[in-house]
Amino acid sequence: MARVVLVQPDPGSAISGGYLYNSEMADRGAWELCQATAERLDAVLETVEGDLVLADSLWLTESAFEPFLRRARRRRIGVLMHSFPSLIAAAEERRPVPREPTPFEVRALEEVGLVLAPGPHYADLLRAADVDVRIAEPGIDAEWRSPPRRRGERCSLVSVGAVTARKGFLDVLSALEGRPERDDWQWTVVGSLIADAAYAGEVAERAARLGGVSLVGQLAPDEVRAIVTKADVLVMPSYDENQPLVLLEAMAASVPAVAYDVGAVARMVTHDREALLSPIGDTRGLAEHLARLIGDERERYRMASACFERQKELPSWETAAARARTELEHALAHPKRRH
Repeated sequence: MARVVLVQPDPGSAISGGYLYNSEMADRGAWELCQATAERLDAVLETVEGDLVLADSLWLTESAFEPFLRRARRRRIGVLMHSFPSLIAAAEERRPVPREPTPFEVRALEEVGLVLAPGPHYADLLRAADVDVRIAEPGIDAEWRSPPRRRGERCSLVSVGAVTARKGFLDVLSALEGRPERDDWQWTVVGSLIADAAYAGEVAERAARLGGVSLVGQLAPDEVRAIVTKADVLVMPSYDENQPLVLLEAMAASVPAVAYDVGAVARMVTHDREALLSPIGDTRGLAEHLARLIGDERERYRMASACFERQKELPSWETAAARARTELEHALAHPKRRH
């Protein structure tokens, strides 16, 4: 069996869907996990042994990726593509998110030649590039899977993600501020409040004026699961996503979503069945969808039931890791011919 090592940036105290995916797959044998700081990356790569070294896509910048490119001239390198850094940066800086990666990002991927993606969205985006793209979709823990149940009259909304511009939480506040009713919902936001302190401060200030909003900060995964599984609606107004793990986890917990149609979201859920989707930045559509589910428990239950049926198709992490290993073994045994 080939030895595969995934090198990711040291997450510190940050816990994101991408880091959870990396860790869950490593725990089930898809790869070994190695962490490095930017300052130590060169030294770490000199010590890493393996048939394939995967670089987390967070490294895919002109300033950080050079050590991987140097190693690619001697050993097999690939990229685990969660999201393109250029798209993340645009969303975090509140600029329009480009439809395509930068020329550097494409050239770098073509030089290493192999991309592993947790969903098909970026496979489509890279179809014209000279890159072997393999799909390794995530799994779901059994603890997330729970049948729909009748909820209370006050609708419990939840969002999960660092409180940064990329996650679009100000859009939710705009939608909720326009509602005449203020006592039929509550919104809990789980995620770092220090990743973008200025944005988080703006969110906190407006949330305090609105009321009914709890910013609870970064929590451990089991605490996040407890909050999400008790919620009525997941709210995910992200401006940039690929294959958001939290959307699959909420669906497994029979929690329908109100979300922007970003990345692979429209493939993961069906509008008006497991989720209500609107175009990125369409705050009016977001407000209409929230109003629809906040005000109608029967509609929420209908969509929760659809989520529970859909989640039966989602694999366990053990199955997901085995599929990832198969894809990686095949990629190593049958390397794509370069143009």
